[in-house]
Amino acid sequence: MAVTLINSFIVPENREAEFLKNWQKTAEVFSHTSGFIETHLHRNIGVGDGTFKFVNIARWESVEAWRSATENYSDEHSLSDIKAHPALYESIVNLQYQGEK
Repeated sequence: MAVTLINSFIVPENREAEFLKNWQKTAEVFSHTSGFIETHLHRNIGVGDGTFKFVNIARWESVEAWRSATENYSDEHSLSDIKAHPALYESIVNLQYQGEK
């Protein structure tokens, strides 16, 4: 069963460039890893709650694939003052635009 990783990041403004460089490196590694499907990094635009500056949404073929890939890879978490909040989710409701009535 495919799973979705949602990883929200607290990143100080003065560390954004470093975070993005590190995240891109991590994404490149995972893009060549068995079980990886896709990833999308989102930046908070300042409307609403600004706690999490970046949110990564990635899909993996299974929990086991994600665990295997991340077991020995912790580069994006190595930046000391950047806080990551990763969790895996399963999709339970899917809704798309149906047009106007």
